[in-house]
Amino acid sequence: MNDKTHRITIHTHQKIITMALIALMIFISFIDIPFVSDAQDQVIISNILVRSIGGFIVVYWMIILGYAWLFKFHKGFQAFIIMIPGFLISINNFPIIAFLDDRASLTAPLYRVFLFFLECLSVGFFEEVIFRVVLLIFLLKTFSKLKMNLIFSIVLSSLIFALSHIFNLFSGASYSDTFLQIGYSFLVGMMWAVMFLKTKNIWLTILLHATFNFFGQVMFYLGDVSYRYDFYTVIITIILGLCVTIYTYMLYKKISYKSWIHKHNF
Repeated sequence: MNDKTHRITIHTHQKIITMALIALMIFISFIDIPFVSDAQDQVIISNILVRSIGGFIVVYWMIILGYAWLFKFHKGFQAFIIMIPGFLISINNFPIIAFLDDRASLTAPLYRVFLFFLECLSVGFFEEVIFRVVLLIFLLKTFSKLKMNLIFSIVLSSLIFALSHIFNLFSGASYSDTFLQIGYSFLVGMMWAVMFLKTKNIWLTILLHATFNFFGQVMFYLGDVSYRYDFYTVIITIILGLCVTIYTYMLYKKISYKSWIHKHNF
């Protein structure tokens, strides 16, 4: 937090706006508001609204506390180029070979695919501002004196992000699926953290998160898939994963932690 933070005054209207938004989130979450007639569309729209409002509240308070710079669209084209390997991971999360081999098909209408993408975008928005902005920045600040501060903050924030998926057990997910999700969430969480720290572009990091979820879930949520992990898919995934891991490590080595400390007055 910068030197001006201690002089920031929290106004009454800011508290009122926050409480109103929290109340709206709770209302939408627990009251079945008939936005549309279809039950599946209703769930998707409710999820979009709740997560979008939650993410907005976090961004709102981060700006109030002096962190507006975190939400600038830094180095748009350059940041996108840096993140291309991350987007390749997202695309590979789609059952491409199964789809081309007619082992995966979309059964839902196209408008619902668009709604589902918006839901994935809202998930990416909410979770990235929580884990990559609030938590990661908090850890960087808190452990700024540690010699291994950067890697420690990346690993710990990614671990907490991964473990947050254990709550999926309460919504009916199996133990195997949940622990598999925890594992890959930890790995992609570190990749997203490194790419965010390198580019300082949270919006493209949000898009990385959203596309990873979308490509990985759309056919399973809105279609049918059989025998997803064929031999070629596994080989491609392993090779791509190893290449992007090496790339992410090289990117990590180029992150200037001092620029975060001095430029932004941590």
